[in-house]
Amino acid sequence: MARYDLALALGGGGVRCMMHVGILDVLSREGIVPDLVVGSSIGSVIGGVYAYRPDTGFLKNFAIRFSNGIVARKIESFLSTNPRSFGSKLRSFVSFSIAFVHSYWDQGMISPDMVKRAYRNVAGRGILESRKFLVEDAEISLGILTTDVISGDAVIITTGDMPDAMYASSAMPGVCKPLKSKGMLLMDGGIISLLPVMAAHILGARRIIALDSEARMRGPVYNNSIEMLDKASEIRGYRWNLVERSLADLVISAKQVKDFEWFQFSKAATCIVAGSKEAEAMLDKIMDLLDRPPDSELMERRAALERFYPHRII
Repeated sequence: MARYDLALALGGGGVRCMMHVGILDVLSREGIVPDLVVGSSIGSVIGGVYAYRPDTGFLKNFAIRFSNGIVARKIESFLSTNPRSFGSKLRSFVSFSIAFVHSYWDQGMISPDMVKRAYRNVAGRGILESRKFLVEDAEISLGILTTDVISGDAVIITTGDMPDAMYASSAMPGVCKPLKSKGMLLMDGGIISLLPVMAAHILGARRIIALDSEARMRGPVYNNSIEMLDKASEIRGYRWNLVERSLADLVISAKQVKDFEWFQFSKAATCIVAGSKEAEAMLDKIMDLLDRPPDSELMERRAALERFYPHRII
């Protein structure tokens, strides 16, 4: 297995992941280039574009175009309405009823082809004329975390079509259809790990800097049974997130983005700036980490947890 001296683990969190762009920009300016990038959920999209083309100017442009896209803005417009108004409640009821009936016959409302086409159009256009790009062709070694909902295994994608991998890693359960691949049904990497520190370790990372955009619980939102189910899922993710944070050599987490909802894509530029400021503030700690030998005790702790992290690498 390959060994990587420095890995960046990019967590999920919707628009909050745009803080990764600001952090990567500061690291790049300081000449800090990771040997490995591992992404989960939308973190895989940011990480995938950066690893394939380590140009933070291009990455910023991608992030803004992605956030200003018609799909992102329609999602924000729909979900940002006053949840207590009668009109909003009625629209939510009708939408949920249609979605529920649809989901009874299918595994999700959004197809892989639609999302992958968007990734190719936004990212691929600036990378390859053919708009075809592969995970293994990335300039920086790349791992994209997904979940096989058949076996429950973490699946770390290191080869194959990049838009396929991005889609699988960010495919929200119940909203997006799973990606069928090699006898598996692949969905959101955040089901397994919103912060893919263990995935970076499994791929051979010795030092891991975690970029965490989902570090704490947000406000008590449970006005109905659907929100309560969502809250239960958030609590499970939060508790495992604490474990993976403790396994990283260093965690960078911009507090300014914590209260943003995942769908507030109009906040993308704010998140990028917040990431830049946090990385600037932590530069001394980052340099100190790179100047000292890898933490053997921390590496042993990560190794001890491998048996509790069933996985496969494809």
